[in-house]
Amino acid sequence: MSEKPREFRNIRNQWLLYVGLVLITGCATTEFVKLRERPHNPLAERLQTSRFGHLQPSQRTHSFLVNTGYRGDNSLQPMLQHCAHQLKAGWHPENLYALAELRYLGARAISRGDMQLASELYLDAAQAAWFYFSTPDRSGRLPDPSSASHRAAAELYNASTESLLRIARKTGNYQLCGSLLMPISRRRLQFEIPFPDALINYETLSDFEFVTEYQITNLRNHHRAAGLGVPIIARRKQSANRTPIEEFYTEEMGFAATVVLRFPHPVSSYAEEPSTIRLQVFDPRESNGLLIGETLLPLETDLSTPLARVLSNPDLKLLDTWGFLRPDHAKSVAGLYMVQPYDPDRIPVLMVHGVWSSPMTWMEMFNDLQADPEIGRRYQFWFYLYPTGEPLPFATANLREELERVRQVCDPHQQNRKLDEMVLVGHSMGGLMSQVLTIDSGEQLWNSVSRVPVDEFQAEPAEKNEIKRVFFFNSNPSVSRIVTIASPYGGSRYSNPFTRWLSSTLVWLPSRTLQLTRLVTEHNQNNWWNRMITPRTSLDSLTQKSAILQLIRETKLPPDVRHHNIVGIKSGKSPADWSDGVVKFTSAHLEDADSEVRVKAGHSEIQRHPDTIAEVRRILIEHLQTRRRHRFPVIPVQHQTHSGHSPYTQLSP
Repeated sequence: MSEKPREFRNIRNQWLLYVGLVLITGCATTEFVKLRERPHNPLAERLQTSRFGHLQPSQRTHSFLVNTGYRGDNSLQPMLQHCAHQLKAGWHPENLYALAELRYLGARAISRGDMQLASELYLDAAQAAWFYFSTPDRSGRLPDPSSASHRAAAELYNASTESLLRIARKTGNYQLCGSLLMPISRRRLQFEIPFPDALINYETLSDFEFVTEYQITNLRNHHRAAGLGVPIIARRKQSANRTPIEEFYTEEMGFAATVVLRFPHPVSSYAEEPSTIRLQVFDPRESNGLLIGETLLPLETDLSTPLARVLSNPDLKLLDTWGFLRPDHAKSVAGLYMVQPYDPDRIPVLMVHGVWSSPMTWMEMFNDLQADPEIGRRYQFWFYLYPTGEPLPFATANLREELERVRQVCDPHQQNRKLDEMVLVGHSMGGLMSQVLTIDSGEQLWNSVSRVPVDEFQAEPAEKNEIKRVFFFNSNPSVSRIVTIASPYGGSRYSNPFTRWLSSTLVWLPSRTLQLTRLVTEHNQNNWWNRMITPRTSLDSLTQKSAILQLIRETKLPPDVRHHNIVGIKSGKSPADWSDGVVKFTSAHLEDADSEVRVKAGHSEIQRHPDTIAEVRRILIEHLQTRRRHRFPVIPVQHQTHSGHSPYTQLSP
């Protein structure tokens, strides 16, 4: 068999593979939540159901009624009257539970016909359940709402509170930061944020959604905790006059919060109605407990659903393909994105995706890291979106400028030390970009593409400035630590003459990038073949002999920057053959990294692998410990030894 047919088949197979990747990736949709047909209600699953589908009192409530001498029928009203009468003999937990459950069922039964009365009953049900948890047992302890024995009572409190808020939204268009006035009893629900922070405060809260309306999909872990309260997706209020920092915020920014109805304990008897009830909102990153008396009870929290809801944007489903094939158009949405408001007291972690990808690739890792209490309190996560079809030097130059712009907006006087402790986490080409930010180029990168000194280069001033922006740079002093994941330091086998030529025919570069590459090529008078495969796209930057990769390999990081490397292994029997399917182990392995771990995963899933996430978590915790030692060094000491108010929203039918 001749070599030419075999070579032709290889080229044909590469072409089919390339087209197949385009089609498969272009059809992929990233969705992390889906809207439920009806809100999830764990309480309804506990209660008995009649043959007509109506909820009925639980066996627990029936047992209380029988044990306390109830002789009436199954109507709710006489059962409610019996439970209320039993309170005169003392606040027994089973009595409070039965009263809360019957009030909840009564509210559900009339909610369609009389929303005003239903809202009052839901409030009464939440109140009875609150007293269940605020009344000590014989040992003096309060019930734990997360324990199995008290979970049903907690679900009663949570479901009643959520149902009341649903009516408030439906009838009065209720939004956060507003207080409520009950329509019949005229009881006040005073809005309150016990612990305001950069995320949850009176200036930023507005609309909200309930997490029970959504179901998590395509996520390995659902980070939530059982307790008291209603987890919600709080929406950030759009400012009338946008501040410069808001340019980096995602549209319709949302975040996790928990709503609690706090009832003051009556002085004399249960019949005494409290004058004011507080409607409180908590940030689960800062508060995972609710103080009742001197006891801290757990909050009901859900960190994953709000994150998944906000990031499940249908406009992003083709962004990975669009960013590679049409970087000229994708450049309009490129930039640094903050999914939560900027917090000057948290260290930034910037995540940079790889080729043919988008920030959505970090969803699994972000979901797990932000749920860690220590990391959630000490770090803020930023994401960089860029057109991955651009060559590596151009893409990195844009990232460098974006970081400088963020620093100028957030800290124009360079006084915030948290911004000098930044951690960069990059996957594939994103890891290479992260490392380029830590090195000085000198003239090495420019000399690799031109023999003419830049000052003697014949070009317009604007073109010379662009050359200096891309090919001449210094390390960014704000970067303190980098984590590179499956990054091809020695190039990738998928970057070969054929794929590079093919990408040059499919990828549409931004005009400024295209003009500069043409200018440099024509000025150096390369032959026609070199012009045809001249570096134009990101694949050209990932060849083994790429000038930018040589610069990365030959340049040491600053001594105060720590480098951690993660390598994927999916196939191969020896280190020489190991590969993640795209990058060989010999290409991704580094001898001089501060740490390196191997993960059994392919190139496209390694950043989502539990072992990778665990390693990044370890690195972030180590970073905190290191920064503390630098800030508070141990100094040897020689010892000498001797012997507001908010407007009310009226509930209306």
